[in-house]
Amino acid sequence: MSNAQEARVVRVNSFSVPNDARDEFMRLVERTHEVIRKQPGYIDDLILERNSGPGPFNLITILQFENENVLQPVIAAVARSDAEAGIDRQALSRRLGVESMIGFYTPVAAAELLAA
Repeated sequence: MSNAQEARVVRVNSFSVPNDARDEFMRLVERTHEVIRKQPGYIDDLILERNSGPGPFNLITILQFENENVLQPVIAAVARSDAEAGIDRQALSRRLGVESMIGFYTPVAAAELLAA
C-alpha cells in the first residue's frame, strides 16, 4: 500500500431513516455531498441504500479523503453551508426520526491481512 493510501481517511455514516422521511433526508445527503465534493482533499464518495438484510441502518454514506488534515476544513465548509441555508441537522434528524452512527476509518494494508 502506498503512503498516499495509508494516509487516507474514510468516513462511514450509517443512518436509520424511516420510509416517510427518506426523500427529505436524501435531499439533505445529496446537498451535503455536493458541498464536500468541492473541498480540497476530497477523493470520492458513495451513497448506499440497503435493499435486503436485517439491521436498523438502511442508508450508508462513505466519504474518502486524502488525509486527516482535510477533515476540519471540510466539516467547517458543511457547517457554513448549513448556516447559510438555515439548516439545523440535529433538529432535522429529530423531526424526521433519523438515527445515525458515524465513524472514521483507515485502509488496512493487504500485507497486514495476510500476516494475521
